[in-house]
Amino acid sequence: MRHGRSILRRPAAAWLAACLLAMACAAQAAPAQAPRPPEIERARAEPAVVRVQGDTVYYTGNLSKPSTAVFDAAVAGLRRGQVTRLVISSGGGDTVEGRHVGRWVRDMALVVEVDVICFSSCADYVFPAARARVIRADAFVGWHGNERQFSVLAARTGVSVADQLAAFPPADVTPEARAAFVQEALRSFALTQKDEAAFYASLGLDDAFAVCAVGDVLEKRPGYAGQIGWGFSLADMARLGLTPTVYLGEGRYERDSSRFRQYLVPLGADECLALLK
Repeated sequence: MRHGRSILRRPAAAWLAACLLAMACAAQAAPAQAPRPPEIERARAEPAVVRVQGDTVYYTGNLSKPSTAVFDAAVAGLRRGQVTRLVISSGGGDTVEGRHVGRWVRDMALVVEVDVICFSSCADYVFPAARARVIRADAFVGWHGNERQFSVLAARTGVSVADQLAAFPPADVTPEARAAFVQEALRSFALTQKDEAAFYASLGLDDAFAVCAVGDVLEKRPGYAGQIGWGFSLADMARLGLTPTVYLGEGRYERDSSRFRQYLVPLGADECLALLK
């Protein structure tokens, strides 16, 4: 009973963010438990470390409400033209807070430069919002779903959004508490999904790159080895609207970056779009 009351006290948006993470990563649970390199741990810092140096904003860590407070304080008073670049290393986090940073990047017309990792909400919202994108040598940009994935999975599997959400509260939650959570989450989800759609519309982008391979799509591919998400070549990013993007390594991004090869399954733009038909 105590768990049920705790769930109902939590904002549904926070639970939606947790559900997104859990749903997208369920099949990768075992690799996620392995020790992470220090640079990946720093990209999960809570709150994020944010500083402004010259014309560059540096952001290292999670996307979350505490991180947003740090971010807003660091960039307070900056005007368009005072900074030109955001260097980010982030494992992702909250979808709403990801869009908050993404909108600021869009409004400031910044170049986003990825240092080590831009994954999940970073790849969903911050990376696409840039006027241009740079991926440092051996860094990677990876996706594993966004808020629309609930609807995509419902259409793909025949399991309703309500049933997907109902699976996430702990097993000992009362039926009444579970039902109340689902209803609250559905109301919140309707608002946040609308906000997400408006965000992508403001960028002139379709969100296919962020949602196309949710569910068990990756696991069914030959050669799957527990990667945490998917990624695209620079040419396929361009096909999906993420242009211009450059890679600072010596070879082709998807082959040269050891982190891409370790953490991501490569997808082509055509394959991604076909998955949503």
